[in-house]
Amino acid sequence: MTLDSRPLSKAPPADLEALAAAYRLGGLREVRHLPDGRMNRNWFVEADRGRFALKHLTDRDPAVVRRNLGLLDRVAEAGVPIARPLATSTGELVHETEGNAYYLCTWVDGTHPGAEMTFAQAEHMGAVIARIHEALADSALGLPVPQPVAAGVPDPGAAIAETERFLGLAIAGRDPFDRAAVPVLRDRIELIAAHAGLRPETGSTTGPGGWTHGDCQNFNLVWSGDRIKAVIDWNRVRVGSFAEELVRAAAYQFCTPDARIDLPKIGAFLTGYRSVRSIDTGDLVAAARLRWWKILAHCWQLDFHYGRGDSGCDDLFFRDHRLITWWTRNLEAVEAAFGG
Repeated sequence: MTLDSRPLSKAPPADLEALAAAYRLGGLREVRHLPDGRMNRNWFVEADRGRFALKHLTDRDPAVVRRNLGLLDRVAEAGVPIARPLATSTGELVHETEGNAYYLCTWVDGTHPGAEMTFAQAEHMGAVIARIHEALADSALGLPVPQPVAAGVPDPGAAIAETERFLGLAIAGRDPFDRAAVPVLRDRIELIAAHAGLRPETGSTTGPGGWTHGDCQNFNLVWSGDRIKAVIDWNRVRVGSFAEELVRAAAYQFCTPDARIDLPKIGAFLTGYRSVRSIDTGDLVAAARLRWWKILAHCWQLDFHYGRGDSGCDDLFFRDHRLITWWTRNLEAVEAAFGG
């Protein structure tokens, strides 16, 4: 069974004692599952050596994650707050055993505020992401020279066909999730068809890119008061558009409980980013249109639900649908917020 197809479990790893030995943790005092992790399994671990966050990798190449963790000392030197990874007794940042891969980071106490954050916090968040982009651009890190990545623009016909496939699976299902998904998927098909003419053109660009964190969202930012205490989960460091990372981060961070984007916070967020590095307004507007279309055209959570038997992202499917319904009605306002 490959890493990315295992059903997730909240139970501690069966090889927990071996992990404790590999990381020289001493006696284990407490092991507690952390529910906020979506793609991988996470636990709080308190041991004689201290308090740590343990991650079981289920959807990332351990070699890539090992490389990413190896960047963090220099990233921290550039002013980005991190949770430092722990090396095993043999110096490995990712420990592989019995077909499983794990890593351990120092535990950072803090909170994960959402759209209720203050304007000052939004501005600080933008500045931190700018420092991440600056830090990852340092050639001393040894990352490959980033090559341009074309913005993928889903085809409307393919998007409708995929959504219809998921609709068929939901209709054939028997549980409450299936029954709740059916009307949502029918509505999504109508939305795609009605707004296909607004999708970005194939080959459109969203401006300069380079190495990015890849997953800047509220559960990967640990706050203490008005400051980010640690940026965590560097599993998805990748080459991408800077504008797209900013739009994605804002759409996650400023999504309110009723699934709309708190648009005034975007201005403060971009002010913070621009206090460190520049970003073109036109690129941001183009990235906002692309992000809208990508959410509308692909129900990625259903790949997990029906393809992997993993229900950990089920709630995000319904949240994203509420968000994209609101976003579609307010498309011009959202783009004006990024273009302001």
